[in-house]
Amino acid sequence: MGDEKRFVMISSDCHAGAPPQVYREYLERKHWDLQSEFLESTKASQARLATTIDVFGVSKRQEWESLAEVEAGGIQGVWDPELRIRELDREGVGAEVIFPDGPNGNPTPFGVGFNRPRDQAPPELQAVGAHAHNRWLADFCATHPGRHAGVAIVMAYDIEGAVKEVEWARKTGLFGGVLLPNLHLWTDEPESFYHHPRYEPLWSVCEDLDMPIHTHTSSPHANYGDIPGSRWMMSIEGYWNANRLFPFLVWGGVLERHPGLKVVMTEAGGGTVPYLLWLFDRMARDRNPEAVREIMSLRPSEYWARQCYVGASPPSGRMEVESRDAIGVRNIMWGSDYPHLEGTWPRSHERIREMFAGVATDEVRLMVGGNAAAVYGFDMKMLRPIADRIGPTAKDLGLALVTAVN
Repeated sequence: MGDEKRFVMISSDCHAGAPPQVYREYLERKHWDLQSEFLESTKASQARLATTIDVFGVSKRQEWESLAEVEAGGIQGVWDPELRIRELDREGVGAEVIFPDGPNGNPTPFGVGFNRPRDQAPPELQAVGAHAHNRWLADFCATHPGRHAGVAIVMAYDIEGAVKEVEWARKTGLFGGVLLPNLHLWTDEPESFYHHPRYEPLWSVCEDLDMPIHTHTSSPHANYGDIPGSRWMMSIEGYWNANRLFPFLVWGGVLERHPGLKVVMTEAGGGTVPYLLWLFDRMARDRNPEAVREIMSLRPSEYWARQCYVGASPPSGRMEVESRDAIGVRNIMWGSDYPHLEGTWPRSHERIREMFAGVATDEVRLMVGGNAAAVYGFDMKMLRPIADRIGPTAKDLGLALVTAVN
């Protein structure tokens, strides 16, 4: 791998979603009024759960909105595939993993996605909403085959239905895997948690079809009130909540039983992983090791190294890079978070210089593209000519031309 080659950049964290009138075309007519009613009913709850404090602040938001690429409408690539590919090319990004959106006037049908809807639509309508988004996403990704790995939303109230949705998604070309809703912050229903045996058929089909499972940061949808500190608690717990998947899967023995299952926690502050691995290994060694051996044959950190990945998106990307030896250089995947304000778009090269300063070039190649190619099965032979046309060089990214990965 020569340093003169342009980078094959793959963003492990991008977002897309359709405006409500477009999503409507992917719903059966009998659901149109129900979706309209749901959108109206959630406005009041969203106002109640939100705070008046903008997490970014006026000055930062105005600075971002004044950038030429934002003013030129590049953000509309969130639903316009041609604008989107223009922005990917301009930033040198050969391919991407696509999660749903929502903040840009494009809420998913019946509120499905990162969390279980706070004002619950009935489970059957949540499944309808997930399938409508997935159908739209499959059409969106098909506009430029091989460059978009769509992540299918799967609501797991009905496990048999969830398995069928995973099978449909893979067959239809959504090879980015599965997005699981983040767990409730409070519940007295053990079957809601991902270590419950009822999820076994879902883990099996994701393993068999090589569909990585994901959580992604988001608001925890807790009502902290519009008082000082609430906005920050909501933001912090969004990271914590997305990271809860790993302990449930490792202590529940899921990673032992499904050694081919891939697990990705995206934009969830992966810099905490070294502490969790230290803590879990210590617990496995010191807290009733006989009982632990009934669950797992490896140390928790060994399951992590074998099966788990960080989708390293801003703002915590530098922290994850500095912790790369503990997390695993091959377990970190850079993400631009397009088109969100906290992401690297539309200045990805500048942000990559900051994120990977002082890191060996071959390690950067893995983290900005090679690892994602392996996890999601991108066709690197197809992406190489694209990278030769649009990809950055090591010099473009200000990287040291040194080797570190064996």
